[in-house]
Amino acid sequence: MRYLICILPLLLISDGCNKSSNSITPTTNQTLSTQAVSDSIQYTFAIPKGVFGIHDTLTATLTAYNQSSKPETLIVGLNPYLYTWSLKNNSERVIMYGPMGANNSLRLIPLNPKQSGLLYIIRQAISDTSGAPVAAGSYTLQWDLNNRITTLLSFLLNLSLQ
Repeated sequence: MRYLICILPLLLISDGCNKSSNSITPTTNQTLSTQAVSDSIQYTFAIPKGVFGIHDTLTATLTAYNQSSKPETLIVGLNPYLYTWSLKNNSERVIMYGPMGANNSLRLIPLNPKQSGLLYIIRQAISDTSGAPVAAGSYTLQWDLNNRITTLLSFLLNLSLQ
């Protein structure tokens, strides 16, 4: 009986340290996104996590969802006239940006009612504009979309590099 009394508190302490509500347990690195609607198209800009390693690949996506009851067609292409993105530090200095150079090839993306589609994806090694490694810290990823020539949408997401 003496041993049971000693073991019971140890089991309770051990079980308490394994609970997910324990404040010491690290949180998961969840997807971050922001949305805007223009002409019945809902645009979603997303990054897979809020914390990247300084040697990671920066990844982000821009998707569109047709909220209307009629088909829509979007124009996409690797052209700064249609979109630009940049990663800025706390002093607003541009660390990375794209697209690099102009590409005049355009693509039409038809979206039926209630259909979504991937417009753009960023997949680039994290480095500054000269190719040097980027310091750890807080950054803002900005995406400016001018997909319909008359509509400018700007998306901002905050992320950290460690």
